[in-house]
Amino acid sequence: MKIKMFSSLMVAVLVLTLALLAAPVYAQNPSPPAEPDQSWNPPEEGGETIMQPGVESKSSSTYYQPPQLGITPYIQSVYFIDEAGQSRTQFSDEPFYLVVQTNSPGSLYIAEYYTGESGRSPVWLVYKYYLSHAGAWTLGPFYPESSEPIGRHTWRLWLYSSGKWAQTVLDFNYQPYYRSTAAPPNPESGGWGSLQVLIVAILTGALGITIGMLVANRKRYNN
Repeated sequence: MKIKMFSSLMVAVLVLTLALLAAPVYAQNPSPPAEPDQSWNPPEEGGETIMQPGVESKSSSTYYQPPQLGITPYIQSVYFIDEAGQSRTQFSDEPFYLVVQTNSPGSLYIAEYYTGESGRSPVWLVYKYYLSHAGAWTLGPFYPESSEPIGRHTWRLWLYSSGKWAQTVLDFNYQPYYRSTAAPPNPESGGWGSLQVLIVAILTGALGITIGMLVANRKRYNN
């Protein structure tokens, strides 16, 4: 009985080992360079495609430019917009989008950098995401995190096409909304509030009018 149990266990271990060996192995993406202006390009081979959850890419070109062999990739323009499509360089707790215009198709990489005071390392927002043709692309929406560092954010972009690289950087400022939580001032204990003073004034005035009317009526009857 023990021999059968041991044999079954060995078979299960062997099957599990073969399954792990047969599973695809993905190369871990390298960390972005420490500084946004550091001379560095991502590896041309390997790596896993990354696109933040909920972020989509949409071709916003009014034309389609077919691929050209041997062309040097170039990021012609890049800027941020809000939900109304207005170009912005400062955002609060709101969704925003990135517009990228390129002269060729290629793989897009985007790393985000924070202020030194935040103590946070740069992170990949987009890694090896393929843009199928030249022209303008809108990526988003992006949302600030609950712990988003306040201040300047720098995004560094790379475009890889036909063995060549193009790159650029742009900044925006993040300033969250502040909501006042201060309670309205309360009258001191034993003191009179404005409403109390108004009520007393009205009662006092009414009492004065009543007394005046009584005095006038008494004089009239006495006469």
